[in-house]
Amino acid sequence: MRRTVVSFLFVTFAAAIAVAHYPAKLKIDEAAKKQPAVTFDHAKHGDTLVKSCDTCHHTQKGLTKAQTDKVDVKRCSQCHLDPKDPKMPGMREMAMNKNPMHIRCIACHKEGKKGPTVCKDCHVKG
Repeated sequence: MRRTVVSFLFVTFAAAIAVAHYPAKLKIDEAAKKQPAVTFDHAKHGDTLVKSCDTCHHTQKGLTKAQTDKVDVKRCSQCHLDPKDPKMPGMREMAMNKNPMHIRCIACHKEGKKGPTVCKDCHVKG
C-alpha cells in the first residue's frame, strides 16, 4: 500500500513539473516610464489560445510546449527592446504600428474579435 502511495505521489509530482514548462503570468514592463506595466497571461495564451509557441516566438520555428524546458526560449525583449536594425519594431515605441507587442497582439485580438485592443485595457493603472 505504501509503495502504491509513493508511486502515485511521484507520478503526480512528475506530471506537475512536465506541465509547468513556462511562466503562468509575465509582467511586461519595458515601457513602464510611459505606460503602466502589462500583466500577460502566458498560460492562458499558451494553453488555449494559440496553436503553436512560434506564433509569438517567431524566431524559434516549430517550438512546442514540450521543448520549453530543454531550449533557451527567447523573450520578446531579447530582440525587440533596443533593436539594432531600424526596420525591426522596438518595444520602447508607443505607436500601434511600431511596437511589436502592439503589432502582433492587437492584430491577433482584432482577427479573433476577442481580447483588448486599446491602451487602457492592457496598461491598467494600479
